[in-house]
Amino acid sequence: MVTALLAFAVALGILITFHELGHYLVARLCGVKVLTFSFGFGPKLFSKRLGRDKTEWCISALPLGGYVSMLDERQEGMVVDPAEAHRAFNRQSVYKRFAIVAAGPIANILLAIIFYAIMAWSGQPEIRPVMDTPVAQSQAAQLQIQRLDQVVSFGDKKIEGLEDFNWAILEHIGESNVPLVLDRGGTRFTVDFDLRDIKIDEDSTSPFAQLGINLWYGYPVLFNIQKGSPAALAGIKDGDVVLSADGRYGLSVQELVNYIKDKGETSIRLVVQNEEGQAREVIVRPEVRAVDDGKGNQVERPVIGVNVGIKPNLIWLSKGPVDGLMAGVDRTISITKTTYKAVVQMITGEASTKNLTGPVTIADYAGKTAQMGWRVYLSFLAMISVSLGLLNLLPIPLLDGGHLLYYLVEILRGRPLPEWAMQAGQKVGLLIVLALGALALSNDFIRLIQ
Repeated sequence: MVTALLAFAVALGILITFHELGHYLVARLCGVKVLTFSFGFGPKLFSKRLGRDKTEWCISALPLGGYVSMLDERQEGMVVDPAEAHRAFNRQSVYKRFAIVAAGPIANILLAIIFYAIMAWSGQPEIRPVMDTPVAQSQAAQLQIQRLDQVVSFGDKKIEGLEDFNWAILEHIGESNVPLVLDRGGTRFTVDFDLRDIKIDEDSTSPFAQLGINLWYGYPVLFNIQKGSPAALAGIKDGDVVLSADGRYGLSVQELVNYIKDKGETSIRLVVQNEEGQAREVIVRPEVRAVDDGKGNQVERPVIGVNVGIKPNLIWLSKGPVDGLMAGVDRTISITKTTYKAVVQMITGEASTKNLTGPVTIADYAGKTAQMGWRVYLSFLAMISVSLGLLNLLPIPLLDGGHLLYYLVEILRGRPLPEWAMQAGQKVGLLIVLALGALALSNDFIRLIQ
C-alpha cells in the first residue's frame, strides 16, 4: 500500500509538474509575467523568488502535481500595475493564449516521447513475434497462419518485438484489409486482417485472442539430466534445446512432454542444440518408470529422465540517438490512436464505460509497475502522460481543451465569447468532470470489491 501511494505521488508529481512547465515556458516566450510556479499544492513548505520577474518557485505540502499562476487582470483580488498590464495573460492575442494553454498537454505528449526514447536507447530484451498454431476456425486459422511464421510487419509498421506487434494491432483496430507480412522459412508472404470488430474493452479478451492468434514463445530446454537415464545414455546435456522430435518442429514444452508419454518405449529422434548453438541429432528411447503425477500419486509413465523448461525466444532491441527518438515518437502516436479509439468505442457504446479508471486503479498500477523495475514504471509513466495530455485536450470547459474551444470560437467570431456564455460553459464543464470522476471512482471500487 505504501509503495503504491509513493509511486502514485511520484507519478503525479512528475507528470503534472511537467504539464505546468509547458504552460510556464510558453507563457514566458509570449511575454506573460509568471507570478508563481509551485511543485505540489497546499501550504508552501519552501519558496524562493528567482529571475527578472521574481517568480516565486515553491515546494508545497501535497506532492500531487503543481500549478502556475500568471498575471491576469480578471483574477479576483489580483492588483495589476498599469505599467505591467501589457504582460497580463488576458491582454495577449488569442493566438498567444491558445499557445500557452495548449503547451501543457503538448508537454505531456513530449514527455512520453522522451520516456519511450530513453527505453529504446538503453535497450531491452523482447520476445520475438513468432506465430504458433492459431485457434481453430478463427480469422488467423482461415488465413492459414502456421507455427513458426515470423512477423515482419503489420500495416505500415516494421515489427521487431512482440510489444511492437501488440501496439500495431491496437493502432489499426476498426480497419479492414490490414496487411500482415510473415516470413515462413525464408519466404515472405502477406495476409490481410479485418480488425473492424475488435473491441478494446475490459470485458473482452485480448486482440490476439479475438483474432485467434497464438504466439510461440520458445523451444523446450532440457536440464537436470539424471545419471544413467535414457537422456544421459543418448548424450543429451544440460541446456540442450529441443528443435524437433521425429521431424515435428517448434513443439511447446507440454507438447514435447505429451509426445514422449504417447510414444511409450518407442525410440524418438530428437534434434537438439547446445548452448554454443551447435545442432546434432540424438536417438533416445523412453523407459517406463514410476513418477509423481503432481498430485502425490505414483503412476507408471514413459520418461527420458530430464526436466523440461522453456528457452525464451528473445531478441535484444537497442537503438541509436535518432532511431530511438523516432521509436519514442512512433510508440506515442500508437498510444494516442489507441486511446482515441477506446474513447470513441465508449462514447458509441461499443465498449463499456467500466474501462474508465480513476486514481485508485492508477495508484495500484503505479505500485505494481514500480516493483517490476524502472523500465516498466517508466513505460507506465509514459502511458499515463499521454492519457493526461489527451484528457486535457477534451473540449470540456474547465479543462485546457475547453479553453482552446473558446479561443477557436473567438478566432472564428473575431471577438471573445460573452462572459455569461463562458461562465455557463464552466458550470457545464464542472458537472461533466464531476460525473466522469464519480464514474471512474465507482469503477475503481468495483474492481477492489471484485
